[in-house]
Amino acid sequence: MLAKVSIKDLTKVLKLCEAVADRKASMAVLSMVLININPEQGKLEFLATDLDQGFKGKVHGEVEGESMSFCVPARKFYEIIKNFPEDEALLVKEDSRLIVRDLAERITYELALGDPSEFPALPDFNEEQAIDIPGHILSLLIEKTIFASSKEDAKFVLSGIFFEPLKEEGKLRAVASDGHRLALFETEVIGLDKAELSPFILSRKSAREIADLSEDELTVKLAFINNYAVIWTSLGVFFSRTIEGSFPDYRAVIPQTFERVAKVDRRLFMDALRRVSLLVTEKFKPVTLTFNKNELILTSQETELGRSQIRLGCSYEGEPFSITFNSEYLLDPLEVMHSEEVDLKFKDERSPAGVFGYRDEGFLYIVMPMVI
Repeated sequence: MLAKVSIKDLTKVLKLCEAVADRKASMAVLSMVLININPEQGKLEFLATDLDQGFKGKVHGEVEGESMSFCVPARKFYEIIKNFPEDEALLVKEDSRLIVRDLAERITYELALGDPSEFPALPDFNEEQAIDIPGHILSLLIEKTIFASSKEDAKFVLSGIFFEPLKEEGKLRAVASDGHRLALFETEVIGLDKAELSPFILSRKSAREIADLSEDELTVKLAFINNYAVIWTSLGVFFSRTIEGSFPDYRAVIPQTFERVAKVDRRLFMDALRRVSLLVTEKFKPVTLTFNKNELILTSQETELGRSQIRLGCSYEGEPFSITFNSEYLLDPLEVMHSEEVDLKFKDERSPAGVFGYRDEGFLYIVMPMVI
């Protein structure tokens, strides 16, 4: 077998294969990528899986010889191609080795092959069950919520993003929460009212892969089939087992009314939060916000290093009050928002607060205050 392929195209596909393959698997074949050679169609098919998620990609090239299949270590193959100094490479199978070399034969790598018969069978999915969605929209749904999902495996259903199609409204909603805060983002998706899409929970790891895959795609196809979330892109098909279980009733924790509203410059507020936290050594980084008429005072908790305080101008006309938050829980939503000015809304010192922005339509963030 001899194949001449584009390094650029091969790098894109192998990057995804390497991300999906299981480096620490008890089965060695799960750390490999299965390559199927199809000379008649002039393409190479690449498959990788860790049994929870998988990717099927293809690269076209000039292919000679017979159809065949073999496995190579996903990580090493990707590193070789990623650092290959030429625009094209020759792939040659010789006995139990895959030879990777440049056209002038000045660079040569030899990779040991694995047994393709040991590679697990991957599920097939029907593209007709999918809905078309702009790639940047799917990426945004993840970017604006994933930071609020739980990083603790014990909080099983909270360790991912809940996707909920609101078919009557024609909107797709993403929700994430770690029990202390909640991020929600929804946006219109054409054709959602007639789609077969059902609610599902996507793991953090898979969500990041889908966001990366979708970001630069004009359109992707999204489906939820047999407990798998599946997307089709120009590079191939990515699929992931979804998290089983019921996502909590997030609507119950969203306040229906707020009695106090303060408007503050988003970037100045972000800078102040970062600077006031410099003397805080604790994991949760508590910062107290004190609102006076047209003034916001940020104060760090007293530590062995000392204390810090920063004053900002803001628009606030209510009664003075103070409330304490984990500073990172305020920074995270501000970093994904676009509004120059944000509204901080409160009911009282012990109730959940909300962060909103006039240029962030469809985005909602709710955070619990800290009790010190």
